[in-house]
Amino acid sequence: MPRPKMNVDPGTVRRAEEELSKIKESKLAIQLQGIIAAARHPVHQIADILHVSPRSIFRWVTKFKDQGVAGLRDQPKGHMKAKLNDAQKMMIEGWLTSGKNASGERVHWTLAKLKREIEEEFAVAIGTTPLWNHVRKMGLVLKKPRPLHDKANPEEQEAFKKN
Repeated sequence: MPRPKMNVDPGTVRRAEEELSKIKESKLAIQLQGIIAAARHPVHQIADILHVSPRSIFRWVTKFKDQGVAGLRDQPKGHMKAKLNDAQKMMIEGWLTSGKNASGERVHWTLAKLKREIEEEFAVAIGTTPLWNHVRKMGLVLKKPRPLHDKANPEEQEAFKKN
């Protein structure tokens, strides 16, 4: 009985791909191997093996020629600067923990009320999602009131209580 020519099953391939993704510089190593192989083999074959487009290999070669290994590394992606500074975040946290607004009035905070207060106090327009993310990073959550049934009778509920 002859030996099987290929003993790589899909499970082995999947595990190998998972291990490769854990290696920090694996993408860079693959790109460098693609550049080296491009000197000896047709680019479309290398692209098929590496599961990329031939254009990607040409782009890797160009970046490597111009900038070296630094050109192949992922550049940091820019992000929007935070609209609230640390002092403002501390004030907001104080408002939420005390249950009072900037004027000292008692407030049951909702995201909409908090958003309005920030716009009035700091003249900063902030979206609901970023505001929610700031609140979560502070370790706070907004309370949700218990639902009330529309047919509930408060007098009967008081009479039903044990105390």
